Amino acid sequence: MKFLLPSQTSSARGIAFLRIVFGGLVLLHGIQKVLAGQPALQATITAMGIEKADMVSWLVLWGETGLGALLVLGALTRVAGFLAAIMYAGIWFVTESGKPLLSDQPGINAELLILYIALALAFSFLGSGAMSLDRKLFAGKGPRKASR
Repeated sequence: MKFLLPSQTSSARGIAFLRIVFGGLVLLHGIQKVLAGQPALQATITAMGIEKADMVSWLVLWGETGLGALLVLGALTRVAGFLAAIMYAGIWFVTESGKPLLSDQPGINAELLILYIALALAFSFLGSGAMSLDRKLFAGKGPRKASR
């Protein structure tokens, strides 16, 4: 039954797996927007009636691309997770508030955005885990206990 208990290695692998999959999906959304072009995204955002669609389109385009890349690499993961949660909460508020949680309407569904917000917040709390650039760059650089 020992195999049922989590080990540090299995926990590290699990966090890395979730971080890479989630970050990869966020990055793919960003790349899709980059390839379609900012004017296309701006037109979509304008059609939703959102003010300052030019600025919002750039924030979403580079937010998804940059934050997704940081999450995949495990770099600045707590900050990237927190910013991604804010970004997706904003998208949820603008596109989904007032709609039912489970919807058959085309477009973004609230449950997907809620999952993205939850995952992003989880990484802002948990950090990147042992298999990450954060661990390589910042290992041993945190506050130290006073020696006696």
